[in-house]
Amino acid sequence: MKKTFLILILTFSTFVFSGLLNVQAGGPLVVKGNMSVTYGTRPYIYRYDKGTLGMFSNSETVAIIEDLYMSWQSVKTTEIKFEMDNPGFLDFDITSSNYKTILDSKDLLGYTPVIFDTDGSILDLFLGKGAGNTVLGLSGPVTVNSGPLANQIAESQAVFNGRFVNGIKTPSDPESSIDSLKGTIIHETGHGLGLDHSQINIEAIKAGATQELRDAVPLMFPVAVNELSLIRRDDASAISFLYPNDSELGGFGRIDGKVLRQDGKTPVLGANVIAKNINDSKLEAISCVSDFLKNNTGSFTLFAVPPGDYRIEVEPIDLSFTGGSGVGPYTSSTTDLSFQNPVPKGFYTGPNMNITSDSAEALIVSVKEGDAIDNINIVAGAALSTSTSGATGLSDIDETEPNDSPNKAQVVSLPVNISGNISKSDDGSIELASEDGQSLVISDLFKFTLTSSATINALLTFESKDSDLDLALFNGDASDILESSSQTGSSNELITKSLSPGSYILGIGAFKGSTKYKLSISVGGAPLLDLSGPDSIVLIPTKANGVSLTAKASNFDTKSKCIVSNDSMSELQIKPKSFILSSSQSKKKIRVTVPLKTVRSILSENTDKTYTIDVTCQNGASDQKDIKVSPSLDTTVALKKIWRLNNK
Repeated sequence: MKKTFLILILTFSTFVFSGLLNVQAGGPLVVKGNMSVTYGTRPYIYRYDKGTLGMFSNSETVAIIEDLYMSWQSVKTTEIKFEMDNPGFLDFDITSSNYKTILDSKDLLGYTPVIFDTDGSILDLFLGKGAGNTVLGLSGPVTVNSGPLANQIAESQAVFNGRFVNGIKTPSDPESSIDSLKGTIIHETGHGLGLDHSQINIEAIKAGATQELRDAVPLMFPVAVNELSLIRRDDASAISFLYPNDSELGGFGRIDGKVLRQDGKTPVLGANVIAKNINDSKLEAISCVSDFLKNNTGSFTLFAVPPGDYRIEVEPIDLSFTGGSGVGPYTSSTTDLSFQNPVPKGFYTGPNMNITSDSAEALIVSVKEGDAIDNINIVAGAALSTSTSGATGLSDIDETEPNDSPNKAQVVSLPVNISGNISKSDDGSIELASEDGQSLVISDLFKFTLTSSATINALLTFESKDSDLDLALFNGDASDILESSSQTGSSNELITKSLSPGSYILGIGAFKGSTKYKLSISVGGAPLLDLSGPDSIVLIPTKANGVSLTAKASNFDTKSKCIVSNDSMSELQIKPKSFILSSSQSKKKIRVTVPLKTVRSILSENTDKTYTIDVTCQNGASDQKDIKVSPSLDTTVALKKIWRLNNK
């Protein structure tokens, strides 16, 4: 039996540049076999740490958490139950010197440990240096790959950071409030129950947002932007989907459908779908990530929808929400599926009809008690072959100075790769400001013109890990900022935006450091990679076993090197480990072999083993495939679909 601990974190946020984020989504945190993984009908059993949390005593902290557990349990459309174990406390105070006995235990504990990291030192060791000063808390479900709990959450783990409530407020030791602590605890408990992050009213973190708007974000929002611990409509919908109370759900409805590309057939994996009540679009809003159950259909479910009239929206997931702050199943990194050829933002207009950017043209969907509305198929994918320049590949050019003001912006034709240099000390006529007084000078400007409506993808990469660059999209005279990307530290920046015909300016600013950079601007679909082939191998005991996979490229305007890897390189043989894909050479066979030594090991353990094969290309395209290796035919056949003729 192998334990897996999936953690999601809540980070402390101080400011964000205007236009950074614009997404909404939600769903289950763990999916197996196209089903959400939960505790089922079992209660959430827990034990408390014996230590303190910042300036709060053990008894004070326990009282706070007990009250917040009841907040989840009081949602009338859910049947989740919390139960203190017997004994209700751990045998000792968990500290940085002994935390591994609990957090790194190889065996199941039989309960969820609720750990009080009084000064952030446990998080520094568990997540890496500096985490204790940025992470408010973490939690997540523990799952196992065999035994009676293999398809459920076996238990959870939770760590709360007392460094933010220690009574000290300095630049190196930030402080939050008791209300923020409550918000962290109830948010992280949601993860422990199996809830993913949810992002509604993201405009609340833009510069100039009112406190009223910030207070309207869901509880499961990935970043702390208010001091509330209120379960919003989206949170109640998500927890009810995982733990439904059927006796109460009769008074609500649900909306099911799919998000599809322009051809009306190809599913969109990892877009955001939102139903907003036309009378209260901020608070009465429910969201879901397309293909949230990973069945490769682009399907979504908006659950526990109160009766009323709704507009349904679709939009891309922003590049900022990845990894521990990810949204949906396809945001593990900035090259994951949610960010490949992202859909434009728009409103549902009718079954199998194109979306519109005009809310007045949206189809109003009426939900009544007990309604199950299906076939809400949203055609949201931009045409993959769109091109306004007529070019078949990206041209490579160098930055030309001076280009530090709108009237001196370097004129470029799309698609294009631009190589340049930038420094924080560079001058520029455009300056962006954050709400806490920090500023960013946009010193390199590039102007382009679209002759027809199109989606542009602008990817900014740079060399220095000590630098921090930001990317902004402006209208033709830079009098209005249309979109921006402002990742923390040395992360890449990406803007995907659907634009009308006209002239636009992309600008780069150095928030920190000096570095060389490359700005790649393409039109239409971003590069895509599809990895296909067999899902399983039934072992033949006397020889090496293998399968052939096919990597297929789409929208590769230039040659790109692709690297193959997997989570157990020593147990498999892969050929080739790297190769080149392009528009003229769009396919490559990959041979994955289970050598005889590994075959014997799996047979001796007599358990299935799953290997994940990853292919990542330099242009950002990537895909992965799970291959299940089984010692016998029985377990493999049990997972196969049983097909039949559909006699109409």
